[in-house]
Amino acid sequence: MELEKNLKALEETSRKLDDKDLPLEEAIRLYESGIRLVRTCMDELNQSKGKIEAMRGELDAMLKGSEGEAL
Repeated sequence: MELEKNLKALEETSRKLDDKDLPLEEAIRLYESGIRLVRTCMDELNQSKGKIEAMRGELDAMLKGSEGEAL
C-alpha cells in the first residue's frame, strides 16, 4: 500500500534530520520533503476514512431495510 511506503520514507527522512552534522541546505531539503510526505499521508488517510464512512452508510441502510424481514 502507498501509505506504508510513504510512512517508511517519512521515518527515514526524520532519521536523517536527526543527524547533527547535516548541512543546512540538506536539512531544509529534507524538511520540505517530509512536509510533502505528511501531506500525502494525510490525504491518503482522509480518502480511506471517506471510503469507510461510505461503506458504513451502505451497511446501515441495508440493515435498516431488513429490520422488518425475518433473518
